[in-house]
Amino acid sequence: MSPRAAWRLERLGFGPVYDYVGGKIDWMAAGLPTVRASTNERRAIDVVVEPATCGPETLVADLPSGQDVLVINDERIVLGRVRAGATGGAAAEDVMQPGPTTVRANEPVDPLLNRMTKRNVAEMIVTTPEGRLLGAVRSPSK
Repeated sequence: MSPRAAWRLERLGFGPVYDYVGGKIDWMAAGLPTVRASTNERRAIDVVVEPATCGPETLVADLPSGQDVLVINDERIVLGRVRAGATGGAAAEDVMQPGPTTVRANEPVDPLLNRMTKRNVAEMIVTTPEGRLLGAVRSPSK
C-alpha cells in the first residue's frame, strides 16, 4: 500500500515523497523520529546514554578501568564488549566477547528495565537494525 500512497501524495502536490521500504517498525528500531498520539510510554532511545567505546586495535591497557567497554568500528557497528577487569597488552578485539546482546531503539523502557533487573544486567546496548550503536540503557539499580 505504501507505494500507492506515495504516488497519491505526489499527485496531490506533496513532494518529494519517498516510499520507505523498511517499514514503520524498522524506522522506529533505527531510532528515527516519530510522532506519537500518547507520549506516556518511554522507549529505549528516550533514555540512552553514551557508553564507553574503543576501536578494535585499542590496547586493553589503554581502556578505562572498572567498566565494560564496547568495541565499535569506524561506522559505529558494535563488534563486541571488553569486560571490566580485562588485562594484558592485547588489542581489544583479541579479548572482547563478540556479539553482545542488543535491543532496538523502539523497545519500551519499563519492561526492558524489569528484564534487566531480573537478570542482573547493568547496561543494555541499543543499536539500529544494522548494528550501529545508538547508546546504552543503564539500570537505575546498578
